[in-house]
Amino acid sequence: MQISKQLLTAVAISMFLASCQDHSGPSIVSRRGIPLTGEQEVPVKNVPGSGTADVVYDKSTHVLSYTLTWSNLTGNATGAHIHGPAPRGVNAPIKHDFFSLISKTTSGTFSNSTVVDGTSLTEDNLLNGQYYFNMHTPANPAGEIRGQIEF
Repeated sequence: MQISKQLLTAVAISMFLASCQDHSGPSIVSRRGIPLTGEQEVPVKNVPGSGTADVVYDKSTHVLSYTLTWSNLTGNATGAHIHGPAPRGVNAPIKHDFFSLISKTTSGTFSNSTVVDGTSLTEDNLLNGQYYFNMHTPANPAGEIRGQIEF
């Protein structure tokens, strides 16, 4: 009887530990060169500006790191954020504001990170492409260039 209880306990512990493992793929996902364009804005903007975003998300620490590069905006940046949740073609509220940290220029590069806290930003929405970068200018106060964060 004692051996059966020990075996049952060992099997239960093994099953519990196996269920705790993340079977959804690598713990770090990334994407380089996400385009930021006026064509992705809603409504579409016919502007000379463009940019790219490189993103890295660490599922174990819940940290989203990103680098944005932009050029040829119609004026100095007046806003820069992550919006969501929303698919391509749909606008959504600001979820992460980093405007105070960027250079207020028509061209530039900026790197930062934020915690995917489960409230403002959720892992499911991030991994399902439901957030986007948006940069604003005086000529386009609702957004001049946009890029959907998709892995």
